[in-house]
Amino acid sequence: MPKLGPRILLLGGDADHNVGDRAIASALSQCIASHDPSAEVSIVASHSVGPPIRGVARMIPRGTSGVAGLCRAAVAADRVLVAGGGLFQDDDSRAKMPYWAARISLLKSLNPRIAGHSIGAGPLRHAESRAAARLACAALTTISVRDRFAQAALAACTSRSIDVVPDPAFMLEPAPRADAVDLLRSLDLQPGRPLIVVAARRWFHSRGGFIPNVVKARTGIGVARDERRFELLLDVLVDGLTHLARRLEAAVLLLPSYNVAHEGDDVVCEALARRLRDVTVRMARIADPRLYKAVMAHAALIISSRMHPLILGAGMGVPLVGLSYNDKFRGLFDQLGMSTGLLPLDDFPERWGARELIAAAEAALVGGDDLQHRAELLGTAVQRRTLEVAFADMRERTPEVVDA
Repeated sequence: MPKLGPRILLLGGDADHNVGDRAIASALSQCIASHDPSAEVSIVASHSVGPPIRGVARMIPRGTSGVAGLCRAAVAADRVLVAGGGLFQDDDSRAKMPYWAARISLLKSLNPRIAGHSIGAGPLRHAESRAAARLACAALTTISVRDRFAQAALAACTSRSIDVVPDPAFMLEPAPRADAVDLLRSLDLQPGRPLIVVAARRWFHSRGGFIPNVVKARTGIGVARDERRFELLLDVLVDGLTHLARRLEAAVLLLPSYNVAHEGDDVVCEALARRLRDVTVRMARIADPRLYKAVMAHAALIISSRMHPLILGAGMGVPLVGLSYNDKFRGLFDQLGMSTGLLPLDDFPERWGARELIAAAEAALVGGDDLQHRAELLGTAVQRRTLEVAFADMRERTPEVVDA
């Protein structure tokens, strides 16, 4: 009687709309499928959004319509991985950590083989968030987080051993170079011309409320934001990018990475594009993280207030400047061996402006040339740990076992 391939259920962030979360899901499924082509990977995502993800056999609908399917997948799985993304934190909603604790507890009741893998954790500023984190950690067979700041955040919530495993997106293979060249030509950009890639987002809003921003967007409730600081940031970006584009004889390519109503990176990039009047500027909405990474190979510099464009850019050896909104950026730069290049948004505009942005970019441009090598080492490390966790103590299944 032939054996069936292992069934692995991946749980993570918003793989439908967030290029970073989709990069994590793609890298994990790619890693698992390369190791065992017979493996059946299930994720929570929509068939109708984004390109197919290699190695994923089943997409379970998001929301209440997918709960029954999620439970069935959990029961049938040989391993459940809560993997990657900023899951255990409360800086955008105090409901997020209780949500994940309840979700993990439900799945634990259906399948004890549930592990936390390279989880993004922290900040956990509120007592109920830390209590929920304790429940979630207690339900997981093993726990790893993506950086030392996440490790410190969870260490306050559990006595369990917490390993550091780099972000799974470091494993992602880029799309073929020809695909990136075709995209650039479709934007009337010559592949040989230097590019400054920018991934901007809006962050100056009230943090830690009970109602998640996605719910506010769907129900028409406004998200409180500091529009003055946001407008100032756009002005600083225009001044800095104009200077750098002239210095490098470069075009500016805006690559928003989370294009959904409650995040609206594309809206932010459109606002920036309207102000960039003295340089060549283009914008592309790329849903495929492999293509997103391939385009990065043509960049001379990346400026991003999203973390995963920095990870994908590092994998192509491109100099980086991060506009950081929490400690995960510092954790990433530490892993890459970078001591400079971060400008905290919480310090804007009091402690930095266009001059400091230009200085950070100039320092990045003359920085070390082994960034790609360091990123590849991180990819190798997370690949090894992914296979260990995904296939550890894997039970043998036959059709009779599944039918039963």
